[in-house]
Amino acid sequence: MPRIVTRAVIFALASAAAVTIAMILRPELRLAARAAWNDPRLLAAFADDARIRYEPEARACAAETAALLPAAIARIEAAHGRPFAQPPTVGVYASFDNYANANGMGDPGIAAVTRAGVALLSPTLCGAERVRLEGVLTHELSHVHLSGWRPPGAPRAPQWFTEGLAVMASDGGGAEGVSEDDAAQAIRDGFRVMLDGRRWIDFAGLAFEREPPRDPKLDALTQRQRLAYRQAGMFVGWLRRRDETAFLQLLRALEEGKAFDPSIESAFGESAPSLWRRFLSDISQPSGAG
Repeated sequence: MPRIVTRAVIFALASAAAVTIAMILRPELRLAARAAWNDPRLLAAFADDARIRYEPEARACAAETAALLPAAIARIEAAHGRPFAQPPTVGVYASFDNYANANGMGDPGIAAVTRAGVALLSPTLCGAERVRLEGVLTHELSHVHLSGWRPPGAPRAPQWFTEGLAVMASDGGGAEGVSEDDAAQAIRDGFRVMLDGRRWIDFAGLAFEREPPRDPKLDALTQRQRLAYRQAGMFVGWLRRRDETAFLQLLRALEEGKAFDPSIESAFGESAPSLWRRFLSDISQPSGAG
């Protein structure tokens, strides 16, 4: 018996060491483990709306978020064409460190993120960026809605579509400071976001056909992200206006876990690049069609 116990202990220690080494060698595993330990669903439920989970110091922000939540939910359900699969959960933070631990990226500078079907809001949204709270909350709820219906392990739609959908559905949340006119002019000037197949958040890697000029009032990352998001949102809005039945068919296919490329071609009768070229042709007209 002592030998069996010893072997079991050695095996357990070896397994723990292997996991530790893997987490050291793969930072994403370390971030995922940290996020699991800081799941916002473990926070206290707001008394007036249990869908809101909050840190005690963020009670005032939780109250503001709860007041905005019903209208935001209604807007997303109308844009997506169906109710949420389950009541959405929103985590509200007072600590930038705790928010960074929970968001799965270790980055306190991101205003909000959706992880594991939960929207997480940075303290900045009830502080320096309070004016963005309603739009960003609604934007994140679009991600929550889509992920809530998609089965586990299903392929993700490309980032340009999911972010464009969220910008469109939230009436510009996440693309603040870049108007549709500004984005259309950037398109006409050749500064067009590229519709690649990126399927997860990669704020630094958003690609343009030509690098847009720097705006000295904004940091490069914020400028590129919001311009890209606005252009993607305009394209997604154009798709919906072009054929709402086809657009909703595409959403239902994605919610069923189907791959994006065949789903958009089945819904619209042509590929995303082909539709993008049509959009660019429309937007290049002086009057603008986006």
